[in-house]
Amino acid sequence: MKRVSSFEFRVLSWITLLFITFSSVAQTVPSEMMLGDLRLTINESTRRQIQKDVDRLTQSQTYFNILVDRMNLYFPIIEREHREAGIPDEIKFLAIQESALISDAVSSANAVGFWQFKDFTAREVGLRVDRQVDERLNIVSASRGSAKYLNSHNYFLKNWVYSVMAYNTGRGGAQKYVDNSNLGVRRMTINSKTHWYVKKFIAHVVAFTPAVGLPHSEGIWLDEITNAGGKSLSQIAKEQKVELEELEKYNKWLKRGDVPKDKTYSVLIPRMGTPPKRAIAQNSNKRSKISEPEKKIYPSELKPGITEANKSTIIPLNGIPSILARESDNVHALSARAGISEKRFRKYNDMSEEDTIIPNEFYYIKKKKGRAKIGFHVAKRSESLWEISQQYGIRLSKLAKRNRMSVIDELKPGRVLWMDKTRPSSEPIAYHELSKPTITKPAARPTASTREVEDEVITKKSVDEPIYEEVIEEEVPDIIVPVVDTKEERLNKVKIHTIAAGETLWSISQLYEVEMDDLLRWNHLPDPNSISIGQNIQVKAPIEEASAGKKIINHTVEPGETVYGISRKYGMTVDEVVDLNSLNSFDLNVGQELKVYDEE
Repeated sequence: MKRVSSFEFRVLSWITLLFITFSSVAQTVPSEMMLGDLRLTINESTRRQIQKDVDRLTQSQTYFNILVDRMNLYFPIIEREHREAGIPDEIKFLAIQESALISDAVSSANAVGFWQFKDFTAREVGLRVDRQVDERLNIVSASRGSAKYLNSHNYFLKNWVYSVMAYNTGRGGAQKYVDNSNLGVRRMTINSKTHWYVKKFIAHVVAFTPAVGLPHSEGIWLDEITNAGGKSLSQIAKEQKVELEELEKYNKWLKRGDVPKDKTYSVLIPRMGTPPKRAIAQNSNKRSKISEPEKKIYPSELKPGITEANKSTIIPLNGIPSILARESDNVHALSARAGISEKRFRKYNDMSEEDTIIPNEFYYIKKKKGRAKIGFHVAKRSESLWEISQQYGIRLSKLAKRNRMSVIDELKPGRVLWMDKTRPSSEPIAYHELSKPTITKPAARPTASTREVEDEVITKKSVDEPIYEEVIEEEVPDIIVPVVDTKEERLNKVKIHTIAAGETLWSISQLYEVEMDDLLRWNHLPDPNSISIGQNIQVKAPIEEASAGKKIINHTVEPGETVYGISRKYGMTVDEVVDLNSLNSFDLNVGQELKVYDEE
């Protein structure tokens, strides 16, 4: 690595030290601040409470300086990825709160990396996690994943404060803290009822904002290369003229072997000196302001004919520009406002000539994608394939093709849809059991005078049979792993259970025929009461524990073999084969070696 001169280093160090010393003086929590376009008013008692957290964060000069160095190395990357995904700039401070920006940080709940993802959540947002690569430790990939995760929360909660909270509690766990009157608002009060995680987040924003944009105390900045597929870190170190030990320090995500070629991976190169303007470490210094939101920049092709009044209805949804339909809108009005033809508008949204606009729904004004950002989706009651394609920004034809169905096929409630990969032909259609409908009190029995009028409705019912009104309970959040058809198979194969209202850890242990102590251990739960509605918990032993004491042999993949067929051959489940071999997909290569159980 090229070193700066002794004089340059001393000057840089003194300037940085002066800035950091000034910045680490306890900052005052304002009574108002912005989170994206949401103005937060903090009442006095809560402001004093948050101030104590700010003081604690800044009381150790040494620790504060260490965090500032990490922050100004990694924030330019986080800012770039979050800005492209439409995430408020302030949310970058959540990475300090989550991991102290330590790439290989591991929590007591086995969450890993810069943004503290568990393995199944990481895969849900498109990160690769296996024995060769763990993208949770890659600041570029992990920041893209965090943006997807936050946007998915905000899509449903329509409030960035609640979305930050859901990052800790999960969307289901956040529901009990959500005030529906705050959904979609532009102003919100932070008070004693606000979740502790949000108040802690605000403390991090206040404490560290003044130090954003400062140079690293050792003059380091991070360059990035994305064309390293097939190369080892040793080769890259020689090509880039940096020390291998330094390169490994910033690329712990590559656990073994060469950089894979299955997709583009960002390799970080530590440099010394002043970063050029083209570098990713070009940090926009925002030390002076917390309260002003960043002005949104819209694609140039959307500007013609769009006034300031209606720009606010165009937002990035699933990374695609979309437009909000008003009560009076039709296809002509929306396409004109977006600056595209009606034909193109209908094509982008998989609409026929007969389809009409649904008010208060978002419509895409650019082409949807061929795959979604998540792995699976469980179809709700009365939900259509088109609605799901719009929700996740995936083309309707692609969604149908990935699930080996036609766009006109009936979508049964509870069906597990494959969203980012095509369901293998060997993998049966799976269903997740939705919460059952409840029955209200019997409606009044029709009188003789009304029976004739309603004869067409009740022809199939006995006159003396009471008529019931069906009311659908709120469904549990979507499960993110495929599940199976029968109860017996579910007990044997399901790994993740989403906690529903009324369930206890004991009842879940009985359902899956496991010990409650095992559930506590597998999920790092402090006690049986530390669960919440919507929380995902592991109900099957981790593969390391499940395979303990079993003899493991190798199986060489032969032509025509599938994961499903191999699992049946050795009396294993598909999940066991996938987990034991850290497979990212069901694609197998002839001659590939797989670990399997020896039943003899």
